[in-house]
Amino acid sequence: MDLEMQPARRFIGRAYAEASASENGSYQEVWQDWVDQDRFKVLDDMSGKQQRSILIVFSPYGSKIYWIGNIFPADTEVPKGYQHYDLPEATAAHVEKPSSIMMTGYPVNMAIQQGATAIDMAGFPLPEYIGQTSTPYYIEDYTMQGDAVKSVAYTIYEGADRDYGYDDVE
Repeated sequence: MDLEMQPARRFIGRAYAEASASENGSYQEVWQDWVDQDRFKVLDDMSGKQQRSILIVFSPYGSKIYWIGNIFPADTEVPKGYQHYDLPEATAAHVEKPSSIMMTGYPVNMAIQQGATAIDMAGFPLPEYIGQTSTPYYIEDYTMQGDAVKSVAYTIYEGADRDYGYDDVE
């Protein structure tokens, strides 16, 4: 399959370091905090729809930053109390499929593998080391109806390889 051009977009939410993950490697407690604090309401009101999105920004040295929030057009104003990450226009592999669960209670690496497998099975190429590309981004975007998950969209950005990263460390 051919890669798709993704427009420049803005991810609005909050960023979490790997130290925020639970013992099993998931961010379930952070997600529960979002639900308990009703943090999605502001984003749902802004977008006019119920979306629950994850953005993972990979480092070339093996670490990652985990974002919770939602995806908006690039010029969207960021509400007070939220952070943003601007995603560039870039090519990406993108697959949508029906789903009834969110992978937020599973270890992050397992959830990423689920998305990468769906993209690979759709015939898209995958980067060897996503953190060593010029666009090191992975997105899971869940469409909700009330409290029920209706579908998930997986996106892996496909950027040019960088010539540095954790495989350089001996």
